[in-house]
Order: sequence, then C-alpha cells, then structure tokens
Amino acid sequence: MEKLLRIEEAKKNEIVLAAIEKEMPCVISRRNDVGWQVCKSHLISGDTCVGRLRLAFPHMCQGEAAPEFACGDQVGVTFRRGHKKCMFSTKVIEVDESDGGQIVMEWPDAVQEMQRRVYQRAAPVGRRVHVRFWIGGVAARAQVEESGPGIMTGVLKDLSAGGMRITVSGIDVGMFAEGESIGCAFTPKPRGETIVIDSVFRHVQMEDDGTVSVGVQFVGLETTLAGRNQLADIARVVSDFQRSETHQKRPHLAGRGT
Repeated sequence: MEKLLRIEEAKKNEIVLAAIEKEMPCVISRRNDVGWQVCKSHLISGDTCVGRLRLAFPHMCQGEAAPEFACGDQVGVTFRRGHKKCMFSTKVIEVDESDGGQIVMEWPDAVQEMQRRVYQRAAPVGRRVHVRFWIGGVAARAQVEESGPGIMTGVLKDLSAGGMRITVSGIDVGMFAEGESIGCAFTPKPRGETIVIDSVFRHVQMEDDGTVSVGVQFVGLETTLAGRNQLADIARVVSDFQRSETHQKRPHLAGRGT
C-alpha cells in the first residue's frame, strides 16, 4: 500500500543537504488572494545550525509572472530524489534581491517522501468515475453552486499523484486560462469517500478517439497535514489503478498446457 513516508530527523537533514549540494531543481507552491501559484526554482544553500534554507528566486511560473513572496508566507517545496519525490512545508523569512534574487526560508521541520511511480498516470480500468469541476478552486465551490451554472462535469480519463485528465463534452474549453485555479470533486472508489481538491488548469488535449480532455495539476497538498494525508489517499488509488492496468495487460495463461 502506497503511503507518504516521514523521514527521520538525521536522514532528513542529510537528504536536504545533498539536494543543496546538487542545486536540485524544485517546485514551490504558494496560495495568494486568487488561488494557488506554482513556480520553479532550485536549492542554493542551507545551514541546519541557523535553521535557514535559500532557494533561487523562481524563474518560471505557470500562467503568469513569478509570485511576490513576503515574509511569513507558508509555502510547499518538492524535489526529486532518485525514484522518490521529497516534499516539505516551510515559511518565508526574507526575500533577498541580491545575486539575482533569493528566497530565505526556515529549515524544514519535517520532510516526507513518496515513490515517483504514483506520479505516473493510470486509468480507472472497468470503472466510470465522474468528476465535477469548477473555476475558482475549492474555496469558490459554494459560491459557484449558489450562482447556478458553473459546476461542470466530465469523466476521469486518468489519474496520478500530480493531477488528472478529465474527458469533457459540451464545454467551451476556451474559457480556461493556464494556471487558473480549478476545484475538483470525484469519488474514485465505489462507495468510497469523495475527494475535493484544488488544482490548476494545464492544457486541453485531443485524444486518439476524438474526445477532448482537460488536464489539471494538483496544488498545495504538501503545505498542510490534511493535504499530505489527501495525497497519500490519492497515491493509494493510483496504485490500485496501476495494478488493475497490469492485470488487464497480463497474458491469460489459464488452461494452457505446460
């Protein structure tokens, strides 16, 4: 069963310091007044004794300019380590504009890691999973429902720990802008709990069968305990989907002679 593993203290510091030494690329998630922003950076330096970590100022952000970080901002940071993805939540201490710009953050109290294979897309074999989604993110759900039309529906095309594709019809896909906050609600397991999650719009894709799918990326899960628990739940679902796909592709050997 896939789950998000917390790394013990000494190993945590070793992993972060090794990532700093390699200047590992990373992704920063931050919530602002209009939703989540996701931008790319890389680790520069850090000191466990003073409890500080420095990242390069983001050089690219989805859909818009890099966010304006402020002291006290809560952010999520993820980076790769071999076949695993590491993540932690921390706070911004200072924005240093020298040397091309750096963000000074608190040294992470905890680091979690997850197998990267759950970030590979898997389809719900033999299941038709309906997805409700709307512009504005989870926080806007009540307002969108009250205002009438605004909740859209589709069918889950595939899912990973990083996002999902939704097959849609009768929807003007031109209404979405890259990086726009999208709230999603779906129940991936029969009689299971409904997952309600924040995401950002990534792309529209024409599928081989002539249908259209909307791709969204999950955001902000690493910034809170509830979000990390939700990520672990999604990872378990993805693992179930992957096992079903493998079973379906496995040659049927029953009844064959030896």
